[in-house]
Amino acid sequence: MDKFPSHERTSATALAPRVSAVVVVRDVRQPGFPQLDLCVRSALAEPWIDDLVIVDHGNAPEISSALRALQADRRDVKLLTVSADQSAAAAANLGAQYALGRWVLFLAPDVVLQRGAVARMAAAGGSAKTPWIVGGRLTDSEGREQRAARASALNAWSAIAIALDWSDAPRKPKLTGGDPEPSPVAAVSGAFMLITRSDFQALGGFDEGFATFAADLDLCRRAADAGGSVLFQPHAAGVQLSRPARAKKQVQGLARFVAKSAKTPFQKAFAAIAKPALGVLVGFKDFVAGHPPQRR
Repeated sequence: MDKFPSHERTSATALAPRVSAVVVVRDVRQPGFPQLDLCVRSALAEPWIDDLVIVDHGNAPEISSALRALQADRRDVKLLTVSADQSAAAAANLGAQYALGRWVLFLAPDVVLQRGAVARMAAAGGSAKTPWIVGGRLTDSEGREQRAARASALNAWSAIAIALDWSDAPRKPKLTGGDPEPSPVAAVSGAFMLITRSDFQALGGFDEGFATFAADLDLCRRAADAGGSVLFQPHAAGVQLSRPARAKKQVQGLARFVAKSAKTPFQKAFAAIAKPALGVLVGFKDFVAGHPPQRR
């Protein structure tokens, strides 16, 4: 990973960075990982991103070596290392701790930014109630929409819809001057999420009890409970080059989300059996879809 494009910086280089991108690279085993190369290139080419924090989270030695080489080659790249036994949420929190920008962009290592996306996301949050979170639109490499936002209010029952992969896309946004307006939503994806650093700190960051999934749902729920805004900006786009993780890996996070979200007696009763119940639902969905059961 070398010869990355330079930033289009202002002449006042002493100003505080505007956006810090935090990319958690987790458990990559295959050599090369071209998705990460494209992700980093797109982030470093984005004019609003002034520094990049990469978290090396339990990767193969070849990947860790390539990340160290990237840090050595770029002054605006900082590399942190997190042991494999820590959660993905803990890795993201560590990255945010070392971010220098006013805004923090959480970006999955397989997402390639469309130029100008970050500026559109920051503009969307400019007049929103704080704490605010803005997410962007994700497509796959063939242009098909990926699920990047959830429209319905989040509660303990939401975990069932997510486990069964029921569609819950935001309404088509209104057009103003040719550009879609941001839409209020319940949650946006942590694969492509912008938040002010002060708001992230005020919310206490991601809950590190979420091992690999649903920490973004929980953060959005807490932002809304604090009187803030969660917005989806469809005009800020990225391409996600890898397929989403199999649903079996979602069960721990969804069960924790249920436990934290449960308010009514029925929801609390569901929380007590959420993990095995969600495991059965996910297993049934995979069986119907023709996927073999995963080993634990």
